[in-house]
Formats: sequence, structure tokens, C-alpha cells
Amino acid sequence: MRSGLINAGVRRRLRLSAAFCLSLCLLCSLLTGCTLGASVDSMLKPPSLSKEQQQIYRALQDAAGTGITLQYPRSGAYLSAFTVVDLDADGEDEALVFYKKTNFTATENSLRLNVLDQVDGKWMSVCDYPADGAEIERVVIQPLGASPKNRILIGYSSVDQSDKSLSVYTYGDSGLTALFQTPYTMFDVADLDADSLQELLVLSRATDSAAASAALYRMDQEAVSDAGKLELRCGFSDYSQVLYGRLAGGSIGIYIDGQSGPTAVQTEILCTDSDSGALCYALPDSATVAATARSAGYLSMDVDGDGSVEIPVQQPFPGYDDSSSEQVRLTRWLSVSGSALTERMRSYYSLSDGCLFILPESWYGTVTAVTDALTGDIVFCRYDGAISDHMAELLRYGAVHDQEEQDDRTANGYQLLRSRGKTAYYMRAAQPESDELALPQEELLVRFFFVNAG
Repeated sequence: MRSGLINAGVRRRLRLSAAFCLSLCLLCSLLTGCTLGASVDSMLKPPSLSKEQQQIYRALQDAAGTGITLQYPRSGAYLSAFTVVDLDADGEDEALVFYKKTNFTATENSLRLNVLDQVDGKWMSVCDYPADGAEIERVVIQPLGASPKNRILIGYSSVDQSDKSLSVYTYGDSGLTALFQTPYTMFDVADLDADSLQELLVLSRATDSAAASAALYRMDQEAVSDAGKLELRCGFSDYSQVLYGRLAGGSIGIYIDGQSGPTAVQTEILCTDSDSGALCYALPDSATVAATARSAGYLSMDVDGDGSVEIPVQQPFPGYDDSSSEQVRLTRWLSVSGSALTERMRSYYSLSDGCLFILPESWYGTVTAVTDALTGDIVFCRYDGAISDHMAELLRYGAVHDQEEQDDRTANGYQLLRSRGKTAYYMRAAQPESDELALPQEELLVRFFFVNAG
């Protein structure tokens, strides 16, 4: 069934070598990115800018002088030094520009924000403001609370990114006004209590003196009001993402994926109290939260698109012991039911491929998966109590990277699932009459999904 399935030592060594080379390339890329980051600012000047950006840049130079370098947020939806958007809900766009002064005194912050508006069809600087940090991490521009007016939320960091602070600004006739500032590790703006208004969620990591926490803020008139803080029951050292999904009764679940160890992730799920509006736990105790523990990289998602979020936890497929180095892992997707976690589905999940294969329920406990050492395919086989070379093959899945391998897969009856760049993903199903667990190819095809795969 699978030539050389057990003799996988050579392939493992090749994979380790490839992984080392990939890691080295990524490290070089990251180091190069840091080096380039220092010079990009001086390179991105007219004529490399768009026509509108050139006009804004010249207006900025008229106001601040030529000794400036543009600055760029590290992440988020706004990655340009120029953010052109209607800041004050007057129906016309303003421009928010980040820059550093090359000539500045030791007592002043070189990072600054400048707001430019159009006067008689020409861009003019109307407000120049010192930033509240050394570097720009993330920018969010959207309403908070009942007002349709956009608020400007800027996450700053220190030079070494060890400390972060969030500032919330508003722009109006009096210029740029700071409304609120707080330390943060991650922040987001969303409707957290299903009232059709946007609230601010601020997450803080655990420190020697404080537990990890989540804080909720609401916009009240022109002030940001504190709606309370809740300690998280995981010692999160950082956060991977925050998602929102439907809970029972129509409330909104806040799914927080955080790093609970060097290579581990857990999920804390919060919601808002229907009476007080404060944050509260969706899961009853720390033991239930601990049941979400899994390897880093496996993040929560809405797998089936029903509006609720599932959490991936892993265990070996049948037949492996926990110490086996050859094991293929099965992913169980958990969701919130009342105050408990229940299994919604099971899958094979390749993080590197971004491939999900949802297992048929008839395969639960009756099918295992092994790696074909010759081809690298994942082979799903009937499990009769032990893994052997003689198990009945039900399905193969694999990724190949050159045309010769693709031609070989096609010639051997594989079905193409997806192509991405030079990589092609294939499956091959056993004939339904070969085994009572074998399923038609058409039924298996619709069980493959590709997530975060570009």
C-alpha cells in the first residue's frame, strides 16, 4: 500500500535540513527588513509617491521643513505614512501623516503626527502633534460609541518594542485632541455587546506584578469611559489574535488566543454581562480554559461559516502513543455550548499547507492516518487496532512542488484540489466498493478547505 512507510529516517533528516534552511532564510529576511526599515523612510520621497501623496508631502515640508523622514505603522489596515480619510465627519478627507524630524533636541520626541486639510483645493498643514511613543505599531481609524465621527487610535511602542501604549485622539476645529492613553499588549475595536455601537477592547499580558487582563472602554460624548477590567485565567505572555463569534442567546463571544508557553496557545472566551455591560467569563473555570491548550499556530476560527467560533485542539490519530515521533495528529474542533466546551467536528489540519480535511463521522475511531515516507502523502487507512503496512487505504492527500511531480500525480489518478504558486495540492480516493468506509470522491472533495493559504 505504501512503499517505505516505516523507513522515514532519511526523509526526516531532509525535512530538518529544509526546515533549517527555511528558518535561516526567514531570519535573513527579517534582519534585512530591519536594516531596510531604517533606509526606507529616506527613500520614499517624491516621485515615488502618488500624485496626491506628493502634494501632501510638499505641504508637510512647507510646514515642518525638509529635514524629515516618513514613518510607517508596523501592522494593521493602515500601513502607509499617509492616511487619507474623513477624520471629522464633515464629508471631506483629511490626511494624517507620520514623520520624524532629523534635527531635534534631546528633550523632544522626534516622532510626530501632522494633520493636513484641503483649503481652496490645496493641501495645508493644520495641526502638528508630538507622538506618544518612539515607533508606530498600529493605526485604527473608526467611530467609537454613538457618534459617527472617526476616532484615531494609535498604538505606539518604545524603540525596542518592549513597552506599548495606546492613544485615542479626536480631530475637530480645535485640531488634534488626545482623549485617552493606556498601556496595552493588543487592542481592538468592535461591537462587543450587540448594541450596534463600537467599543474598545484592550488586552494586557501577564507581568511579575500583574495578571493578564482584558479591559473594556466605551465612548461617552467626547470622553472614553472605563467599563471595567477582568483578569484572564491564563498567564498569557502575548496574544495571537482576538475573534468574535455568536454564543447561545445571541450574545457575542470574545475569543482570545494567547501564548501560554513558549510553544503553546490557549483560548480564553469572554462576553459582556447583559445587565451591567461589564466583561465576564463564558467558560466556568480554569480547568475548562486549560482544555483549549494546543501547539502554537493553531488558532481559533469559524470553520463552517455559521457565525460561531471553533477552537482546534489536537491528539494523535488512533494507534499512536504520545511519545511516537511518527504520529499524525487529529484536530478536534471545540465550541461553546452553554458554559461547556463540546466537540463540533474532527479533521486533519496541515498548518503549513493551510489545509483542513473534515473527517466523516463514520471515520471517528475507525480510521487512522500515516505518512508515506516515499511520497510525503498523508494516507488515511482503516484502523483495526494496530498500525501496520497492511491497512486498507481510503484516501491520500499530498502537496507537490514541481511539474514532474504534478504530472506523476495526475498519471496516478490523483485529483487536483488547489494550486498556489508552484505548489499543487492533490487527493486520491479509494474506490467506494473497495471498503465499506470508502466514500465517493465527490463527497470527499467537499470536505477539503484551505485557510490562510493566500
